[in-house]
Amino acid sequence: MTIRKGLMLVAAMLLHMPLMADGEGKLVPTWNAQNVILPASQVTPNTTWTAQAMVFSAGRRYTDSDYNHVWGTPPSDADGRKWYEPNYRLTNDTQSWKEQTSPFSSDEYYMGARSFRWITVDMTGDIYLRRSFTLDAPVAGDLFLVCGHDDAPAEYYLNGELVFSATDGWNNDERILLTPEQKALIKTNGEENILALHVHQNWGGAFADCGLYEADMLRVVELLPTLEAGSWPCCYYLLNSNEELGSLSPKEWTGRCADDDDWVWGYGPLSNSHDRFLETYWGSERQPLLLRRHFTLTAEELGHAVQSTIQLSCSYDENPKVYLNGTLIWQTNGWNDNNYAHYDLTDAQKQLLREGDNVLAVSLMAGNGGGHIDLGLFSTSIEQPTAIEAIPAADHPSTSWSSHVYNLSGQRVATQSTHLPKGIYVSQGKKILITK
Repeated sequence: MTIRKGLMLVAAMLLHMPLMADGEGKLVPTWNAQNVILPASQVTPNTTWTAQAMVFSAGRRYTDSDYNHVWGTPPSDADGRKWYEPNYRLTNDTQSWKEQTSPFSSDEYYMGARSFRWITVDMTGDIYLRRSFTLDAPVAGDLFLVCGHDDAPAEYYLNGELVFSATDGWNNDERILLTPEQKALIKTNGEENILALHVHQNWGGAFADCGLYEADMLRVVELLPTLEAGSWPCCYYLLNSNEELGSLSPKEWTGRCADDDDWVWGYGPLSNSHDRFLETYWGSERQPLLLRRHFTLTAEELGHAVQSTIQLSCSYDENPKVYLNGTLIWQTNGWNDNNYAHYDLTDAQKQLLREGDNVLAVSLMAGNGGGHIDLGLFSTSIEQPTAIEAIPAADHPSTSWSSHVYNLSGQRVATQSTHLPKGIYVSQGKKILITK
């Protein structure tokens, strides 16, 4: 059976050139709750931790006039240092610091552990915590700071520097990826570090939490990028009805050898409205869509891909069926608005990949309301980052390389630390933070 041409949109013709996979990819920090550096109550509830705590409360129930009203701040010490600074000496004024044990919550128990109940659900108040910790070696990967707070304002400091703040709302699962400059604030030579935080309570449940977790460093290779990397080349075909789509054999259009020369060549994503997905217009309320994307793998890239995790990422509307080199690998019903579904290919599905030309194909039904498609294919593998200790320290100032400057991958970038761009470097066995 030959596919009949339906009503097609006018589009610019493109050369039939397959997209080459990016063999190098990029290193992406990814959350892993098992990589505990400093446990947090929300993430690692079976491990409690202690901190110096100070609580302020007027003992009054919340009213609208009290919204986000901070009831007190710990006083500076005798030398003028603030409550969040590393060498701050605990004060015992009207309010005193006391060592307390996590979790810090308005509940009697939080995730199975007895709480330090610093406030009740119907009272408004503030808690300040100072948590000390030491590290005896650098952390090779990036770091996530867990900063769960209920409510706000909330502030988090690492060794005296503000690294996170919230001015409104609550989020017990809040976490952020520390920037390289923020990570460099942490001492890794056995000296004391201070993680200090303030959380305000307006009404309802209260919660204050903190922790540090090392990221999994994933090497991500874009076999087929999504909209995040910009528009992408494709060919597409519009059918007349959902009935025609249902009667069409996938063998006729999904495989590598299917003839797509008479398809429309253009750029995706496709959408029926002026939204973030509109690179090419698709009248999804009237016509089903067939779409094909080509990409090429070398023998080396193919060998790496089948040993990695391969993930399909897809934002759709509606009822997509996705094929890899002619075989159905994933389908679902309905739509997911602006979200993306993520699906890891099985080992058997990864074996569908071929050296040379490959095709990822998708069909979507016509339907009322919105319609769009954005999809991509990614290869991911965990990479062990190189720790800073891999760079030799200078034993003597006169050593020929003693003034050389290295990046965090161990590559020499300069012979001295002047006129470098902002970032973290290593020279003479020590980390250097360039901020200007």
